[in-house]
Amino acid sequence: MYFKYFAFTIVLFAIASFSLSAQEKKSLQVDDFDHWNHLSNEKISPNGMFVAYEINPYKGDGVLKIRGASSGEKTTFQRGGNPKFAPNSAFLAFSIKPQHDSVRKMKLDGVKKDKLPKDSLGIYLTESEKLKKYARVRSFKIPEDDGDWIAWQNEKPLKDKTKKDSTVADSAREKAKKKKQKADKNAPDAYELVVYNPVEDITHRFKNVTEYAFSDNGRLLTFIKQQNDTVLRSAVVTFDTRKQHVDTVFVADGLAKKVEPGIDEQHVAFIHSADTIKARVYSLHYWNGKETIGLVDTLSTEIPEGWTVSEHGRIYFSDNDERLFFGIADAPEPEPKDTLLDEEKVNLDLWSWTDGKLQPEQLKEKKREENRNYLTVYHISEEKLVQLEDEKLQNVRLTLDGNGDVAYGADYEPYEKRGSWEMPYYKDVYVVDVITGQKIKVLEEIQSATSVSFSGKYINYYNNNDSAWHVYDIQDKKDRNLTGNLDVPFYRVTHDYPNEPSPYYYAGWTKDDDWFLVYDEFDIWQIDPSGRKDPVCLTNEYGRKNNIRFRYRQLDRDAKYIDPKSDLWLTAFDQKTKASGYYITSLGGGENPEKLIMDDYRFYAPRKAKNADKLIWQKASFRDYPDVWYSDMKISEPVKISNTNPQQNKYKWGSVELVKWITSEGTEEEGLLYKPENFDPNKKYPMMVYFYRLYSDRLHAHWTPKPSRSIINTTFYTSNDYIVFIPNIRYKVGYPGESAYNYVSSGTVALLNKYDFIDKDHIGIQGQSWGGYEAAYIITKTDMFAAASAGAPVSNMTSAYGGIRWGSGMSRMFQYEETQSRIGGTLWEKPLHYIENSPVFYAPKVHTPLLMRHNDGDGAVPWYQGIEYFVALRRLNKPVWLLNYNDGAHNERGKTPNRKDLSIRMKQFFDHYLKEEAAPKWMREGIPAVKKGKTMGYELE
Repeated sequence: MYFKYFAFTIVLFAIASFSLSAQEKKSLQVDDFDHWNHLSNEKISPNGMFVAYEINPYKGDGVLKIRGASSGEKTTFQRGGNPKFAPNSAFLAFSIKPQHDSVRKMKLDGVKKDKLPKDSLGIYLTESEKLKKYARVRSFKIPEDDGDWIAWQNEKPLKDKTKKDSTVADSAREKAKKKKQKADKNAPDAYELVVYNPVEDITHRFKNVTEYAFSDNGRLLTFIKQQNDTVLRSAVVTFDTRKQHVDTVFVADGLAKKVEPGIDEQHVAFIHSADTIKARVYSLHYWNGKETIGLVDTLSTEIPEGWTVSEHGRIYFSDNDERLFFGIADAPEPEPKDTLLDEEKVNLDLWSWTDGKLQPEQLKEKKREENRNYLTVYHISEEKLVQLEDEKLQNVRLTLDGNGDVAYGADYEPYEKRGSWEMPYYKDVYVVDVITGQKIKVLEEIQSATSVSFSGKYINYYNNNDSAWHVYDIQDKKDRNLTGNLDVPFYRVTHDYPNEPSPYYYAGWTKDDDWFLVYDEFDIWQIDPSGRKDPVCLTNEYGRKNNIRFRYRQLDRDAKYIDPKSDLWLTAFDQKTKASGYYITSLGGGENPEKLIMDDYRFYAPRKAKNADKLIWQKASFRDYPDVWYSDMKISEPVKISNTNPQQNKYKWGSVELVKWITSEGTEEEGLLYKPENFDPNKKYPMMVYFYRLYSDRLHAHWTPKPSRSIINTTFYTSNDYIVFIPNIRYKVGYPGESAYNYVSSGTVALLNKYDFIDKDHIGIQGQSWGGYEAAYIITKTDMFAAASAGAPVSNMTSAYGGIRWGSGMSRMFQYEETQSRIGGTLWEKPLHYIENSPVFYAPKVHTPLLMRHNDGDGAVPWYQGIEYFVALRRLNKPVWLLNYNDGAHNERGKTPNRKDLSIRMKQFFDHYLKEEAAPKWMREGIPAVKKGKTMGYELE
C-alpha cells in the first residue's frame, strides 16, 4: 500500500513538474532576437569526413564549428567564419573576427577605422587536430582542385607609438620619412604575402605584393610585387609549389594588375601600363611557361582603332588553356583640367523620346557603361585575336567552358524602349563563331528565356506562340519544336498575370548535348534535341499521378552538364500534403523514381562531398530550425550535425496547420493557420492576418525570431498568444485589389464560422510592398479588421503608373500593364481600373486604424505613395501613423536598429488594438521633430 501511494505521489509530482515547466516557458520579446542564432556557410570536406558551419547571433560574437561527420567529435572556434577546406581535406582555413564588444567600445571611443582590430586567420589541421593562428590577415586563398598550400596577405603592421629620445639622428630620420612619398599615388597598396604548407610546415614570405592567385591544380601561385618609392615598378612572379621555385617572369616600370593563372601551371596572363597618370592605358601580356609575350595594346590591328585591353574586363583561360579571354574598350583619355567653378556649371539630365532607356535608368547604369568592355579571345597556338562582342552584341556566352567553337549572344537594344511597358525584355539571338568572330542572327524578337547547350550544338528557348520548348539547331540551321506533341502543359497553369505564362524551366543538358531535360508542373521530360527519338517522361509521370513536383538537383555544384551515367538526384514536393524529400532516378525513363526520404519537413538542397559518397543537407519545420544533417547517398542512418538554437525550448513557440475554405468565387483555397503553444480551444485569441499571394506551400517553413525587415514575424506573434492566418490570394486581371479582398475576407470569415477561439472583434491585417497595397485596399472595403499595418504601399495607381522605380531607374508602367499590379492596360485605356484599385480614392470609407511604414529611400515604391494615403486619412481625421526611416530602403536591410524599432512599434500598435493594452506615447502624442533622436516614445500609459 505504501509503495502504491509513493508511486502515485511520484507520478503526480512529475505531472506537476511538467505543467510547471510548460507554464514557465517565456514569450519571445524583441530583445531576445539579439541572441537568436543563424546557421550559415555549411561545408563538407572533400573526403566527406568533416563538416564545418558557422553559428552567429543577430548581435554579438558567433562561433565556427567543425565536426567529425562519423565520429561526432566537435571542435569550436570562437568568432570563426568563412571556412574553406583544403582540396585534400588536410586542413580547414577560416577567418577569426575581432571581439564584437571590443570593436564597439573602440568605435564609441572614436578610434579611426584603419586602427580598429583586423581579422585573424585560423588553420586547423584535421589529422593532428592542431590549430594555428595568424594575426591581422587581409585575405586568404586555397587552390580549387588540388594541393597542400594556402596563401594570405597580412595587414600592414601597426605603427610603434612608443616615445623616443629626441636626438639629431632621430630628427634626420623623421625628416627623411616625410620626404619619402609614393611615386604613384594612384597605385594600389602592397602587403606582405605569406605562402604556407600547413602539412609540412613550410613558409615562404614575399613583401610588397598587390594581388595573388593559385592555378586550379595548386601547382602554381602567381603574384605581383610592386616598388613605389622613387618610381613605380611592377614584377609578375610565379611560385612553383612542387619545386618551391620562385621565378620573375615580367618586370617593368609602371603598374601590373589582374594576374590570372591558367588551369594548369604553364599559363599566366596579366595587364600592364607604363603610364603614371590616373587614366592608364593597359596592354595584355601572356607567359607560356618559358617567356612573356605582349599580346594586345593600342597598336594591335585586330581590334578597333584607338581601343585596347580594358582594366575592367575579366581575364581567364578556357578549360583546356588553349584560349585566353579578356575585354577590350576605348583607350581611356585624361580628363581635361576643370576651368569652371561648381556654380558656373550646367547640371542637366536631358530626357529624350528617342532614348531606348529612360534617363534615370541610364544614370543607374552609368558606371557600368563607363566600364563597358567587349569580350575578345586570343587563340594561343594560332596566335590569333578575335573580337566576340561589340557595341551591338554585348552579351555573349561561351560553350564547353570556353573550348567550344561557337558562342551565343543576345541583342536587347532594338527593344529597349518597349521594356518600359512590356516584360520580360525582347531580344534577338545570335550565333557567334569563336574562330572567326562572325555573328549570325538566328532568332528574332524572342521574349522568353533563351540559353545555349553546354557543347554549343543548340540554342534552347520557350516559344510563347505555341507554348512549347524549341531548339535552334546551329549546325542544321533549323528551328525544332520539341514538346508541341505532348499532352501536358509546360507553362505555369497557375499564371494570373496579364502577360504570357512562363514555363516551368528546365533541368539542363547532358554531356555532348544528347538530351535536354525540361519540367512540366510535376515531372521531368527527357527530350532528344535532334528530334529523332520520342520524348520520354524521366519520372514516368509518377509526379502527376501522385501530385508530387520533381526537380533535378545537381549535387556537384561545379558540374557544367548532367552526367548521363550517374543517378539523377531529385527534390520532391507533395503539393497536397506539403511534405518534401529526395528521390533518385536515371536517364531512360520507364520506371518510377526511387524514394530516399519523404517527410513532413522542408528539405533544402543537399551538398555532396567532392571525393566521397557523403552528403550534408538541411530540413526544417515551423518548430525545427534547418540544422545540418549528414548521411550517405541513400540517406540511411542520417546524423544530425548541428544544434543551432538550443534555447528555443525555453520559449513558447506554437504550431501550424493547413486550412482550406471556399472562396467567394466558389473555388477551394488553402492557407496556413498558426496557433500559440498550449493552445486552448475554449479561449478567445486575437488574430493577425498576413498575406503576399501564395504561401500555403510554405507549411514547413521555419520562421527564425528576428527583427522585422518589413513584416510580422509569425513565430514572435504566436509566442505572444496571437493566432496568425496566411491565406493564399489568386487574381483576376484588372481587379487586383478586389481579388485580394475576396480571398482574405472569405478566408477570414470561413475561419470565424469554423472556430470559436478567434476573437472576431480583435483581428488585424499586415502586409508589405504588394501586401502593403493589399492591406491598404482591403480596409477601404470592410470594417472587419480592428487594426491594419501596411508597409511601402501603393495608394494611388494613377500617379504610381507614371512614376519611376528609383532603385533601377525603370518606368513603373510595365508593372501595371503586365506584371504584379495586373491591370492589363495603360492608364488611358483603363482609367477606371486604375482608380477603382487605388485605396486613396476611397479614403473616406476607411474606419480601421492604420500604421504605415514607407521610407524616403525606397527604390521600389516611391514613398510619396505612402504620403498620399497618409495626408488623405489625416485630413479625414482617421487614426493613422507613418514611419519613415530616413534613407531606408524598400525593406529594412542589415542589422540596423531600425529593424528592432519597427518590430517594437508594430507589436505595440497591434497589442493596443487587438489586446486592448495601453497605447505607447508615440501613438498618443507622436514624436515632434525637435525631439527626433532624443526620445523613442515607447512608454505605455
